[in-house]
Amino acid sequence: VCYIVGAAPHCAKLSPREGDFIIAADGGQTALARMGIAPHLAVGDFDSSDAPCGVPTVKHPVEKDDTDTALAIEEGIRRGYSVFALYGCTGGRPDHTFGAVQTALGAAKKGCRVFLVGEDMVGTVLVNDSISFSASGTVSVFSLSASSHGVTLTGLKYPLSGATLTNDFPLGVSNEAIGDTVTVSVEDGALYLLWKTNSLPF
Repeated sequence: VCYIVGAAPHCAKLSPREGDFIIAADGGQTALARMGIAPHLAVGDFDSSDAPCGVPTVKHPVEKDDTDTALAIEEGIRRGYSVFALYGCTGGRPDHTFGAVQTALGAAKKGCRVFLVGEDMVGTVLVNDSISFSASGTVSVFSLSASSHGVTLTGLKYPLSGATLTNDFPLGVSNEAIGDTVTVSVEDGALYLLWKTNSLPF
């Protein structure tokens, strides 16, 4: 797993294992320092913090098309990672949160799985894919495509089988986990999933 830590003020605590890779995206180094964790790499334009000392750094200009989070994911992909956990990339500003979702969508189209981790919520994007996970309450499923076809939901109070979700009607908002395992799949389209949990699916 490649952990990418951003600069949002509230950040869930990481639990990295041997072989995992930790990237500080710009001001994410501050959050990591509070946890007593040193990153393997720092990436960004460092407009919100100084570049760290003693850490390999990839510095980019402030005026650029990519976000620091997207650039950090690209660095992780170059190092062979395909599963990413983004911490501190949601909750600080709504525009950054939505940007992180779009970044997760772009990575999913490259065959990666990106998890957006909050203090008690986890989100991810599916593109013509499926996922199973444990949830402890609310599960919401949104279509990022104009239409997502063949959507199947199991382990939820309101299941679906081969349904179509659209991006202009939030049919999948605020469902509820009722079993030990929730499974979401989509045959053709892109979904954003957001669920409440105490355990991470990676």
